[in-house]
Amino acid sequence: MKPIKTLISIFVLWTLVGMVSKIPFLLMYNDILSTDGLLVIWHGLRLDLAIAGYLSMIPGLILIFQEIKTYGWYRWIWKGYFFVTSLLYSLAIIANLGLYGYWGFPLDNTPLLYLKTSPKDAFASVPIWQTIALLIIVILVAWIIYKVFIKVTKQHEPTHTPIQRLSSAIALLILTATLILPIRGGISTGTNHTGSVYFSPDIKLNHAAVNPAFCFFESVSHQKQDLSTMYRFMDNKEAEKIFQGMIKTSNSEELRVKSEELKTENLKRNILLIILESFSDSIMHVSGVTPQINKLAAKGLYFPNFYASSTRTDRALASILSGVPAQPTMTILDVPRISNKLPSIASSLSIQGYDTHFYYGGDTNYSNMQSYLMATGFQHVTSETGFPTKERICKWGAPDEYVYNKLFNDIKATDKKWFKVILTESSHEPFDVPYKSKDTNIASSDVLNAFAYSDKCLGDFINKMRTLPCWSNTMVVIVADHLGAFPENIDNYKQWRYHIPFIILNVDMDMDIDVNVTAGQADIPATILSILGYSHHEFLFSKDMRDADAPHFAFFSFPDAMGMVKDGRFMVYDNNSNQLQGASELEGPAKAYLQKLYDYLSKK
Repeated sequence: MKPIKTLISIFVLWTLVGMVSKIPFLLMYNDILSTDGLLVIWHGLRLDLAIAGYLSMIPGLILIFQEIKTYGWYRWIWKGYFFVTSLLYSLAIIANLGLYGYWGFPLDNTPLLYLKTSPKDAFASVPIWQTIALLIIVILVAWIIYKVFIKVTKQHEPTHTPIQRLSSAIALLILTATLILPIRGGISTGTNHTGSVYFSPDIKLNHAAVNPAFCFFESVSHQKQDLSTMYRFMDNKEAEKIFQGMIKTSNSEELRVKSEELKTENLKRNILLIILESFSDSIMHVSGVTPQINKLAAKGLYFPNFYASSTRTDRALASILSGVPAQPTMTILDVPRISNKLPSIASSLSIQGYDTHFYYGGDTNYSNMQSYLMATGFQHVTSETGFPTKERICKWGAPDEYVYNKLFNDIKATDKKWFKVILTESSHEPFDVPYKSKDTNIASSDVLNAFAYSDKCLGDFINKMRTLPCWSNTMVVIVADHLGAFPENIDNYKQWRYHIPFIILNVDMDMDIDVNVTAGQADIPATILSILGYSHHEFLFSKDMRDADAPHFAFFSFPDAMGMVKDGRFMVYDNNSNQLQGASELEGPAKAYLQKLYDYLSKK
């Protein structure tokens, strides 16, 4: 029966598309087409079959209806379906190839989240010529896939006798129903997920095996799940017991008295929080690139064991400002019903009479930043539209020097006590900064030159701030959002990937605090508010870094994995493969912590 052969051909062809798509990935990111390459294709076949099953369902139904009753317009539905699916599959393949080099994980719903909020900024990291080239490749690949399908699945004339047509329709119905087997991954209790194809200690080989279309749709579906059902590693009582031991704080009378004294001393103290795009401990050790931040680290309180919460800016913002650790499979800023209810430093200080202001040279609609900022206590938000066109000279908007200038002029003009936050952007792809370093080695690298520019802007701004009367009464906090762009070969499974600078200026250098404490971005709210003498009880996951009795550690996550640093030990746990790297004794605490984090978010 030709209709049955047609459906089988469709399933086989979609499977081949998934298999063949792994070859360019292997060549680009693994440089292999050997035995390991064959293993990638073999292990990845499971998800290729799953996507083939999904994409063969509608053709199966069309063939069934065509056997029952023939209409001329079926042909147009047929062609239209393969046109759309070929284009979408091609887009998934090429997007995965293009983005993996930047992000280090297979295509998920992150691009969709960014496109939804700010299409312009979603493409800002990619040069225009590269965007055009990628679009041409997407169309070319889609055209090839489409033409192959149309040629192989030419419309047939249905069998003529009613009995033959009925038997053909029944056979097609059974065959279409069996597609559920490759879709779910067989008849076992376990169903297909991205981690089903993980097979190697080399994470790049595992990522090469992943079907990007499957990974994308899986992440989209998880985004809609009930958070209270996600990451259930253990019984709730056990998780709660472990978690309570991880968030305990000191109840000492001494710390309470200190807080009351600080509150009296800091009634009119200003707070400036500077969030540096893509800076890391690694870039600070490249000769000549970051002399300014290195000087500030030497003069202020520098915390050498400080870690980022994740690998993206939007996730970092929720950690830095709201004390909420990053989540492995979602961006909390993209869920306004939750992000708008989070506590924040801005909301706590607004209650205390502070004027709160957030500065960013780009588009704050990107990843729902604007919604989050305005809902969590920022009375003013300055973004790219707050700068004249002549200053918006970079792809992301206004470069750092103009944003710092705006911030400086606002500070100079106000007599209110304030909390101001600046998020820089010039040290982000595509590194198009209005500056060339005098060091030829630095100037020859767009990446290093951009970091040098951002560092220079920071130093110039701090030097100008020192001339203002309010300087002596301003606490300055400097932190990076995440490591980015340098070094070139970023590895999400290494400790240095999350190691970032954290500096506090203009505080009592004899403050009773251990600068060697292990901490992370989520600890910033409790620490700032504690130094000022204010309560931080709303920030469940944030610990006062001054509190010697609190259990100090850093938690981080990236697409479907998590990690922890504590007392010199480091651990990463991959939720897809259930593989652990590093200190096994941290696995239980990390799992309990993540489970309680999702419990917390589900109740918002």
